[in-house]
Amino acid sequence: MRFASGYNKLKQLNPLLVISEEIQDALATGKPIVALETALVTHGMPQPENLKTALSIEGCVRASRAIPATIGILNGHIHVGLSRVQMEQLSDTRNFPSSKISRRDMAAVCARKGNGGTTIAGTMVIAHLAGIKVFSTGGLGGVHRGGEDSLDVSADLTELGRTPVAVVAGGIKSILDIGRTLEYLETQGVPVVTYGRTREFPAFFSPRSGFESPYNVETPLEAANIIHHGDLLGLKNGYMFGCPIPEEYAEAGERIQRAVDQAVEESTLNGMDKRGKEVTPWLLNRVYELTGGASLENNIALIENSARIGGKIAVEYAKLQMGKADSTQNLGPFLDFATVVPNGSPGIDPNVRAIERFTSDPDQKVKPTKPAKVVVVGGAAVDVISKADGSSSGSSAVQSTVPGTVKNYLGGVARNVGEATHRICASMSEAGSDDVLLVAPVGNDSFGTIVRDGTASLGMRADGLLQVSPSTSPKGTAVCNMVLDGSGDLISGVADMDIISDLKFGAILPVLEREEPSLLAFDSNISVETMSDLCDWAKKSDSAVFV
Repeated sequence: MRFASGYNKLKQLNPLLVISEEIQDALATGKPIVALETALVTHGMPQPENLKTALSIEGCVRASRAIPATIGILNGHIHVGLSRVQMEQLSDTRNFPSSKISRRDMAAVCARKGNGGTTIAGTMVIAHLAGIKVFSTGGLGGVHRGGEDSLDVSADLTELGRTPVAVVAGGIKSILDIGRTLEYLETQGVPVVTYGRTREFPAFFSPRSGFESPYNVETPLEAANIIHHGDLLGLKNGYMFGCPIPEEYAEAGERIQRAVDQAVEESTLNGMDKRGKEVTPWLLNRVYELTGGASLENNIALIENSARIGGKIAVEYAKLQMGKADSTQNLGPFLDFATVVPNGSPGIDPNVRAIERFTSDPDQKVKPTKPAKVVVVGGAAVDVISKADGSSSGSSAVQSTVPGTVKNYLGGVARNVGEATHRICASMSEAGSDDVLLVAPVGNDSFGTIVRDGTASLGMRADGLLQVSPSTSPKGTAVCNMVLDGSGDLISGVADMDIISDLKFGAILPVLEREEPSLLAFDSNISVETMSDLCDWAKKSDSAVFV
């Protein structure tokens, strides 16, 4: 039995999540995606500039050849990829009241069937849940001026310390204490990187803050490589890329900064600085008033610039993800793939080897920090869906070639169950990502690379994938190829699944002995003999079994 799609599994796991068809397809096929927030629509800009800016930002992302995923909450449901109509609703702040949604607000607003624009922290939580790695926005929240006494610190900073999403922004909002914010990010273990020729960290309206980042990058590929290597290391923190506002806005930015200082002083005198999440919108609106609207022009230019850069970074990151095997080979002594199950070992099928990353010294293997609690054994497959376009009938697709689309999706019962279980565990705790291990055979072929890279891109462990040696077996990765007519009805299909039924217990045993899971799950695509051996092992090891 197969699940219809990765999105259906995620929907079953979290019924509050609604992912648009475009984003579903992008996630399934590894296309570059950039998450976008909506707090700027609901609380950051006046009408009608809020809607115009939101649509313009999406256009900037598309111009960079990435796909925008604007995130917001409507009627208690979390939407990833808002439609034009939905964005118009959120932008109509007079007739469509919305909350400002950070991590702390999400559950309450959803429970009350409310609406909301997501902040940086809120957007990061949802982007990570959906599997989106890059997020572009305007300015990061931070430590408010006087925060050493008030302890008014944005949740954006703690979210960056625990959620592996890269935030591409125009720096830290200049209404804040930039120096203390950078110190706080260092404490949270967040890499701060300037996107530019120097390490000068930007100050939102101005390209110069007087502070330096620890690092700088000059190209999207350099930025993507930092994120990619964090993935290889299994790091769970986010990344802050500061993109200076284009230089033509710098002179106006200095004048705007003087208005910022005045607004901050006024907020101290009138008590607004003690009103929590109301402070930032008030300050930005006051700066808008003091500058006669000039601050809004700079704000829009800054956000559009970040969106363009974020799109380019997402494109390069997607390329690295799709070619991960090749990129790891270029890391020298750092990481590589190699055999960890020696041929000829007692009870081990010599035709199978485990895929695991490790250094050039085989005694210094890079492993997850703890054994898996759940091991899922069975099939991992690539579903190839070939669909004729709407003008083609079922009969014309027989013994002929017709125009249409061909898309790949990750499938396989065990893999689907493993991903759903992984998402549950990862959502419950930061350490939950390592709690689930998929054990499935793959061939030494391009489809095997798709399974391996797709598994890793979801944040799942890939060290349980078992690769068949091409010198001893011709079996390739499991593939199900389905041909649909223009209406989406099945014409025919071919399923090559022999590699799964050939999986022997001897190849699985070393993984079980290493992990000692408390729950062993397996699908019925493996042989009866292997299922019997797994049940015997579970009984001896006092592990629960799920079939």
